Amino acid sequence: MVSDAPKRILIVKLSAIGDVLMATPVARALREEFPDAYLAWIVERKSADIVLGNPYLDEVIVWDRTKGNGVLGDAVNFFKVFGKLRKELRSRKFDACVDVQGLLRSAGVCLASGARRRIGFSDGAEGSVFLYNEKYDPGGDDVNAQQRNLDLLKKLGVNSTQTAMYMPVSDDDRRFADEFFSKEGLDDAKVVAFCPATTWVNKHWTPEGWSQVADLLAEKHNAKALILGSKADIPLASKIVDGSRCKPTVSAGQTTLKQAGALMGKCAAVIGVDTGLLHMSVALDRPTVGLFGASAWRCFQKKDNFIWVAKDFPCSPCRRHPTCENVDCMQAITSQDVENAVGSWLE
Repeated sequence: MVSDAPKRILIVKLSAIGDVLMATPVARALREEFPDAYLAWIVERKSADIVLGNPYLDEVIVWDRTKGNGVLGDAVNFFKVFGKLRKELRSRKFDACVDVQGLLRSAGVCLASGARRRIGFSDGAEGSVFLYNEKYDPGGDDVNAQQRNLDLLKKLGVNSTQTAMYMPVSDDDRRFADEFFSKEGLDDAKVVAFCPATTWVNKHWTPEGWSQVADLLAEKHNAKALILGSKADIPLASKIVDGSRCKPTVSAGQTTLKQAGALMGKCAAVIGVDTGLLHMSVALDRPTVGLFGASAWRCFQKKDNFIWVAKDFPCSPCRRHPTCENVDCMQAITSQDVENAVGSWLE
């Protein structure tokens, strides 16, 4: 442990779900290095379930970053809410703040905390680097996102390679999952969870592909599909159900994030596009198949029970800027590719 050990540390990782999950190893590493320190994490409401209940934290501060009416209303509301947040953070008297997000708003939170040490990445976006007084240069190392987050802690004298993510699921969440399985007649079934939706449309696979996989799993493995997601994903789930003969069960729009995690815990395997629910499955150590193309799958943590399916296109990953009209890399994935990947876990 370094001699100038911080006693009160704030972790800043606001969103999105998958990104927050990939930062959870930071909490464990800090707790193990500084067992007597007060550790807090600030997160936006939409991703709060990922860290609420994390045993390595003393406190989770939830930032309700709501919008106002129009541009002016948004600005007025932001400064009003941010002023309250600044007062709340400064009352904690943090002496170190670690910004794992690397955006202007997260660096602003870091500055607002009043912490003497404001630590962030030297390649942070949107001018965030100007608000840090200690910067870590990740260089050109080809490491997964979890290790990159952990490497930021080197500025505090912490060297960790424990990249396992953590997703808290309570007994109440597990009871919900038990009741859902019973209600839907899934208790004695071999169930595969589908996570077909995310906010980036160019990460999506085809509804027809999901329908075909559901039918293949039913025919070859006597397995049932369960479609997870939010209320916004219900139309996509309905398309998948309508296009399949086996008619998957749908839980989209009926669960919290933790409840969705509990449902995954009862499934034989999980299949998903690059979305927060896929990261949750990996964090919960479920056998997982990820479908990738537009996003950078090669930086994901390698695990024996995590298989990625991707086609080798020279333009992939294009991230948010596809150069083709139909996201050809995702279209090229076949239902047989997916069944081949998941099939060994269903024998």
